[in-house]
Amino acid sequence: MSKTFTATLFAFSCLTLIGCDGHKADGGSARRDFAPDPASAFDASFEITPAALARMKAQGTNLVLDVSYYGYPTEAARPKANQLRQIDLGQEKVVANLATPKVHFLGKLDKAGLSDVTNAEAMVLLDGYSVTKVGAKDDQVTCGYYRARIDQAQAKVPVLKCDIARP
Repeated sequence: MSKTFTATLFAFSCLTLIGCDGHKADGGSARRDFAPDPASAFDASFEITPAALARMKAQGTNLVLDVSYYGYPTEAARPKANQLRQIDLGQEKVVANLATPKVHFLGKLDKAGLSDVTNAEAMVLLDGYSVTKVGAKDDQVTCGYYRARIDQAQAKVPVLKCDIARP
């Protein structure tokens, strides 16, 4: 397993521990909230297994799609990088409508922070998970993740596959 892959999984695990900020459709960053940027907006989709869907409906839980925006630091910005050697550009969460397997992210990222990122290329790490009615992550249903440059997410709609969490 490559160091980059391991670091990405670690970052993803840490970010998902933050939890869900209620059921606001516009999501928002757990740390800061940035203005929507139509040039950075993108759509994502999910496929949920019938068993996972039935469990969520029976328990009254919701599915949250969560995107973390980040980039790799320029030489000058390395001191600003986090423990994963990345520049955090924000986070956005959207409560999915289980009847419509498509969500829209508004591109709420730190545009000023792009000056600290190599080639000003924003990356996205997209994940999905179930949350209780009050917004607490419950780990009943989880989705695979998607990681790519934001322009790649805009060019081809990312699809997350979601199922009952297995130990």
